[in-house]
Amino acid sequence: MRVALEGYASRVLGVSHVEREVSWEHGATCVLRVRDRAGRTWYAKRHRRKDGYARETFAYRHWVPVLGDHAPRLRACDDGLQALVLSAVPGTHAQEVGAEGHHQAGVLLRRFHEAAPPEPWEGFAAAKRARLEHWVPRSAGVIERGELDFVRSRVRELDGLPRPARVPCHLDYTPRNWLTGEEGLHVVDFEWAATEVWINDVARLSFGAWRERPGLGEAFLDGYGRRPTEDELALQASCYALTAMWMMIWAREHGEAAFEAGLRDQLHFLMRGERGKTGAG
Repeated sequence: MRVALEGYASRVLGVSHVEREVSWEHGATCVLRVRDRAGRTWYAKRHRRKDGYARETFAYRHWVPVLGDHAPRLRACDDGLQALVLSAVPGTHAQEVGAEGHHQAGVLLRRFHEAAPPEPWEGFAAAKRARLEHWVPRSAGVIERGELDFVRSRVRELDGLPRPARVPCHLDYTPRNWLTGEEGLHVVDFEWAATEVWINDVARLSFGAWRERPGLGEAFLDGYGRRPTEDELALQASCYALTAMWMMIWAREHGEAAFEAGLRDQLHFLMRGERGKTGAG
């Protein structure tokens, strides 16, 4: 993947050199940090899977521009190689993002969610049931019987909730995809972007960082400018049970043991009847 990506970056940027590879260990993409002859920094990214490439290029063309300078811009893409060249944004990945950073993240996510009009999601519950059944054959040896029974029960509960609307969502919106610095917060990595219910775009935060530090969730929602309803919180919990399940399977298949363990902890948190610290109102 890398050799072809280097060649593509050179064709797009002209004389340039690769500073380093910054790919994630799971290997789903190859990402290179490249500097052009004028000293500007770019990122060249190549996807192994067509669906990830399609999602990311669509997002950069149609939704990401609403974030302005707070996200990379698409310089070029190649459908055959499934590769993109993206501008760099300032900042670094911080292990801890405080209340101010979460507030900024809330502001930016609301802007992203409004990049296209909300649309009623016909067949929402049926779509989630179909997704569950898609993953069940791959769950053997990863998901225990009690865990699977719980996920099924939560997905069934979606039938009793009001039909939601879906909006453009990032769907991997956590501090690992935020860059912080003197110029504020910037958002990267849109390869999972798709339309979803807005509350599900903060599920990983709600059942992750906000569990122990609910003040971060309050700061985020202040920036977002909206509090979820009780129905939305119930929908989020049911959908995240399904999300945690399929992500555990994905983590096992990609050798991400620590990620799998963290997801199982979150699933069991739900199984104990607890919910995330998102705050209704």
